[in-house]
Amino acid sequence: MRRIGLFLLLLLGFGMQAAHLVGGELSYRCLGGSNYELRLIIYRDCASNGAPFDDPAIITIFNGSNQVVHNLQVPLHQSSFLPINAPNNCTALPSFVCTQEGIYLDTVNLPAGGGPYTVSHQRCCRNNSIDNIPNPRLWGNTYTINIPASPACNSSPRFSAAPPVALCLNVPVNIDMGAIETDGDSLYYFLCSPLHGGGNQVNTTGPNSPRPDTASAPPYALVPFSNTYSTSYPIASSPAFNLDPQTGMLSGKPNQVGQYVFAVCVQEWRNGVLLSTLRRDFQFNVTAACVRTTADFDEQDLDPYTLCSGKTIQFNEDCINTSRYFWDFGVPLTNSDTSNLPNPVYTFPDTGVYQVMLIAEPGSSCADTMIREFKVFEGLNVGFDIGGQACFDQHSFNFTPTGNFGPDAQFNWNFGGNTTSGSNTSTLKNPSGIVYAQSGSYLVTLEIEDGDCKDNYSDSVHLYPRPILKHRLDANSGCVPYAVSFRDSSEYAGTAIHFWDFGDGFTSSQQNPVHLYENPGDYFVYHRLITTSACKDTLEEQSSTAIRIHPTPFPGMIIMPEETTIFNPEFEITLTSENYSTSSLLFPDGRKVIDPGNNLVYTARDTGIQRFVHIVENEFGCSDTVQVETYVQQPFRLYIPNAFTPNGDGLNDRFSYSILGVQEFKIRILNRWGQLVFQTGDPSYFWNGRMNNMGDVLPGGVYTYVIEVIQKEDLTSVVKRGTVSLIR
Repeated sequence: MRRIGLFLLLLLGFGMQAAHLVGGELSYRCLGGSNYELRLIIYRDCASNGAPFDDPAIITIFNGSNQVVHNLQVPLHQSSFLPINAPNNCTALPSFVCTQEGIYLDTVNLPAGGGPYTVSHQRCCRNNSIDNIPNPRLWGNTYTINIPASPACNSSPRFSAAPPVALCLNVPVNIDMGAIETDGDSLYYFLCSPLHGGGNQVNTTGPNSPRPDTASAPPYALVPFSNTYSTSYPIASSPAFNLDPQTGMLSGKPNQVGQYVFAVCVQEWRNGVLLSTLRRDFQFNVTAACVRTTADFDEQDLDPYTLCSGKTIQFNEDCINTSRYFWDFGVPLTNSDTSNLPNPVYTFPDTGVYQVMLIAEPGSSCADTMIREFKVFEGLNVGFDIGGQACFDQHSFNFTPTGNFGPDAQFNWNFGGNTTSGSNTSTLKNPSGIVYAQSGSYLVTLEIEDGDCKDNYSDSVHLYPRPILKHRLDANSGCVPYAVSFRDSSEYAGTAIHFWDFGDGFTSSQQNPVHLYENPGDYFVYHRLITTSACKDTLEEQSSTAIRIHPTPFPGMIIMPEETTIFNPEFEITLTSENYSTSSLLFPDGRKVIDPGNNLVYTARDTGIQRFVHIVENEFGCSDTVQVETYVQQPFRLYIPNAFTPNGDGLNDRFSYSILGVQEFKIRILNRWGQLVFQTGDPSYFWNGRMNNMGDVLPGGVYTYVIEVIQKEDLTSVVKRGTVSLIR
């Protein structure tokens, strides 16, 4: 607890009228040992432009002689927004209302012999828009409570719930103003007047300032009510507001928009002695912007095209401030035609007129009811069948309506184009013999009107020209074996079945087949077309020109032997071709001989594969080819001299060896001490008697060589070791 400095009060008091304040209350709790917790609650309108909560607030304590025993500077303990709860569950408050609660707590020691005590907080001023007191701007606020001298350590009552942020016009209220009493004392509730305190002299800090530095001593002046208002009728209402003296339940129904200030008092009694009076001074705001529970749902769409959509109907609620629903779909002699869904779908058992009822918030005091008439008709489900040929050259259509219509139904046909009768409409039920003036597609529309119902349906009719059978070939002659591609180029609409007979015993059902002729001859092709939709017809054609397939000559060639060596590379060729007029032979060395005869000899110039190609052609230009491959081996051969004389005379100057039939080669030469003096992988690169062929001249003597090869024929490896004499 802190004493108030005069300078601080002067600084805080100037110009801070609390027009934003809407109420407050003051209570206490005994902690034992003559210690008390003081609890001051201030309510402010957080939507106003007034000053924020005082921090600190000034609480003054007087003894029984009205002498100041404590003047406390109490810090703001916490602040929060009151919940926006409607006075009952039938309404919802507007979102713009807002009340903030500030709680101040402090502890003070009050000796038992010094009582009784009066605890007070004063603040000015009130909102000038209050309706039930005169000149509301001139009246301030005093929140006060007594602490009795006896019994010792008494705790005052404390309101159990916050006051409402707003009341709704013409909506009954039941507001709990009950208090908590921890000592078991008796409580008595009654409506009372607010108390005045503070003033509007902004340049002072005394009792007439907006924020007095010390509260005035009791007794305190009552804030007067305007004409027609009193403690028994503090707010415009019907029935008038009433406070239950035993429970503290405040009830009534406000019937005029405005702001009304009054107090709820709670007396604490023990053994016939009044111990304290708890007072809640509060400004009650009555608004017409509340949202009440209202039952409503969409009316039936009476458009004749949507009215008759069947016995299943979607219902859509349009209620206000509603969370629970009860539907009764008006079906007589049953209790199962109900739903609790907000937007149910219901299937009626029969056609007819039904009284559909929706109750919003059923079973509560908020319940509201809406009843609407709904007509239920079967859907007309209009359609029609079309009979007749779709080929334009001999068409005639008959139209037959389908659907759920009665004998008095009216029909309106539109055929979508000019007919030979000169009219494109009809009101007959079953128009027949309809012939169009031109081929093409026409959108036919039928509208049926039957009582309150209308429905329509559209479908297309198509008139097609007669199909035309056509096809083409990529060629009409060739040599056996010969593949012919058949291309259907028929003109028709829709789908069709194809049948081809190729004249050689084979057929196909493909539209564009490919057929391989394997025997020479003349073949006549048959093609049949069956159209299965649109203009249905069957067409067929036998070709008048034959497909001519020519024979192919037979090439033959025998070559002996199939395999030989480079040491005897000669082959004998015998040509055995038949049914040809000209021929040619292509040799492995690239030479080509025209009409070479039947017996030839060829000498290979190299080892490896030898490829011979023989081509024959007959008088029809048909040709064929045969190819034969032989092989010339290259056996492994190695010749190595045992001495050489690198003296520059041009004779035997290099260690020259001869090697044949190898795929890979490597030679190493070492002196008598094992030193490598020469190596290569090139069989045509020979040692000249110098170190690595480019270094120092090596002395005469015996040198060792190691030759490693992989044979070309069988890829086996061979290692040859020996010596060679270098003679100087």
